[in-house]
Amino acid sequence: PPKLEPGDPNYIDPDSMLGKVMANPEMTAEPSRDRAWRAAEIPAANGHGNARSVTRVMAALACGGELDGIRLLTLPTIEKAIEEQCYGPDLVLAVPIRYGLGFGLTSKEMPVGPNPRTFFWGGWGGSLTVVDLDAKVSLTYVMNKMSADTLGDIRGARSLMALYAAL
Repeated sequence: PPKLEPGDPNYIDPDSMLGKVMANPEMTAEPSRDRAWRAAEIPAANGHGNARSVTRVMAALACGGELDGIRLLTLPTIEKAIEEQCYGPDLVLAVPIRYGLGFGLTSKEMPVGPNPRTFFWGGWGGSLTVVDLDAKVSLTYVMNKMSADTLGDIRGARSLMALYAAL
């Protein structure tokens, strides 16, 4: 692939925190397709699921921790997980994020949902999952081909907008 230059929207400054994390060495989607990479235990980087499995977990969270008679978490545990732990610029992503325990929380900078108990996270490649405890709804977007995106994908954002428009 051609070398990206400053000004290109996909360019990452190698001296930035994001560049030091994501481009040392440069990350491409190809290794994620290897069996060895998928078998490795890489914290926060290689959880695997398909749309159905991720959706069911998030639907359980949206329903207070239980779905179809199977309890994954209690509502107090979920509420603890979405208590604000910190709020400010993420040093890697270079955008303000409001964090709970393992989730991003809706904020003025990232208004992923209209309700205060809305939480989310995305994955390398463009995946997105959003849970709105107040509306008792969740959305998961996963793609069948990874992109280089670290902050989501317009397709996931459009799906989220359509969900809230339908409520």
